[in-house]
Amino acid sequence: MLLSVQKVKEIHAICRRTLINWEKEGLITPLRLPMERRRYKKEDIEKLLGMIEEKPKPTVVLYARVSTKKQEEYLKNQIRRLEEYAKLQGWQYEVIFEIASGVNENRRGLLKLLNKIKKGAKRHGNSP
Repeated sequence: MLLSVQKVKEIHAICRRTLINWEKEGLITPLRLPMERRRYKKEDIEKLLGMIEEKPKPTVVLYARVSTKKQEEYLKNQIRRLEEYAKLQGWQYEVIFEIASGVNENRRGLLKLLNKIKKGAKRHGNSP
């Protein structure tokens, strides 16, 4: 399907100047009609928009905790497993970990995690 400049503007909210700039950059090639009129392939516009509108992946917060210093090896294993899973999913991630009692509600790592959740971060956690 071929679209006029006006149709592209109506459908995709892209102005004439942007189309001309894309053309100069070699990103899009219009079909030229008599009287300097241009027509754009709908597929070309949508393909280009897909490249431009690619959204960054959100950062996932991974949380790991153990209760005592003696369990530090378990903490390392938790972190490793969480990171492996996050990588398999293709996620960008941040790790929050701590050695603290599960009874203590004022844990720094937990409070940091909760603040990130309040700000809209996605969460995936693992703790014994």
